[in-house]
Amino acid sequence: MTHYSSSQRTAYGIIAGVIALYWMVSISLVFLNKHILSGAFGHNDLTIFSSWYQSMCAVGFILFLRAMSKQTNLRFSVPTVDFSHLLSSDMLMLSFSFVLSLVFNNLMLKHINVAFYQVARSVTIIFTILMSACMLRKKISCQAGIACLIIIAGFVLGIDQEDVSGTLSVFGIIYGVLASFLAAVCGIYFKKVEILLEGESLKLAYFNNLNSVLIFLPLVFSSGQVQSVFSSDIAFQPKFWLLLTFTGILSLSIGWVSAMQIKYTSPVTHHISINAKSVTQTLIAVLIYQESKTFLWWLGNGLVIIGLLFYVYTQIQEEKSNQSKETLLMTDNNGYIKGSNTA
Repeated sequence: MTHYSSSQRTAYGIIAGVIALYWMVSISLVFLNKHILSGAFGHNDLTIFSSWYQSMCAVGFILFLRAMSKQTNLRFSVPTVDFSHLLSSDMLMLSFSFVLSLVFNNLMLKHINVAFYQVARSVTIIFTILMSACMLRKKISCQAGIACLIIIAGFVLGIDQEDVSGTLSVFGIIYGVLASFLAAVCGIYFKKVEILLEGESLKLAYFNNLNSVLIFLPLVFSSGQVQSVFSSDIAFQPKFWLLLTFTGILSLSIGWVSAMQIKYTSPVTHHISINAKSVTQTLIAVLIYQESKTFLWWLGNGLVIIGLLFYVYTQIQEEKSNQSKETLLMTDNNGYIKGSNTA
């Protein structure tokens, strides 16, 4: 029997807790957004209004924590607004793609079942690979291409089986593809802005949501969703506002818990956790909504997961290869590390 020290048990406990927190936040956000958008509060179209309000909640929550930190011993400081960073081209591109990805993601959620969410958004990784090749000049490996083909096969099979079961929404698929493309663009600019802000995740979230609130304004008013909400009964329902506020805090937290998961595990474990969470999310959706799925439907989901995991595996191998090359470059002909005094 293997015995673990108290420090090891504590470390494992922290890792398990962080992963569980990520799963809880991510799965809750999907299901609650689906609940809000599926007509639980009447027939009002909330696809843009809910995202705008959630961005405002994210900014408000950060400012609330700053106010609380002044009254208590809580160590929390809100970054000052630096307009050179806030209005930089990369930050604005990040915020625009972020806003549009949220809108199309909500439109997709409105039209599809939660059980199909994983498949509908599976092409994000394909767009990410293509965008990395176009914008970051990153070479597409043969293994990455194979992973993409597996994902596409699962995506097509999933769509076919949704059609067979009579639950296919063409608009839902179109919105899902657009949301995936914009999420990939968002990810590319996220990396650029992260470098610009020297890895300050709070500043990035704060600036991005500040911009998003302003970018959403013309959309939310021109769509008539603000007028529709405040002229209907839901404007006087505390449950509606509490739920929207809670999802706003969750949408801010998802970035934080993702960073925590990477910090206490690794980027690879984070990707594996995302895929395992997606499987769990699909199972929960099927059970909650009492849906009956065919073998081929499950096979489509399985192919998507296999393709994503295979891509993660290729990234691991690529990282190991790069590390080996760096080690060779750092060593001299005798095998010693250049610049080191150790033999």
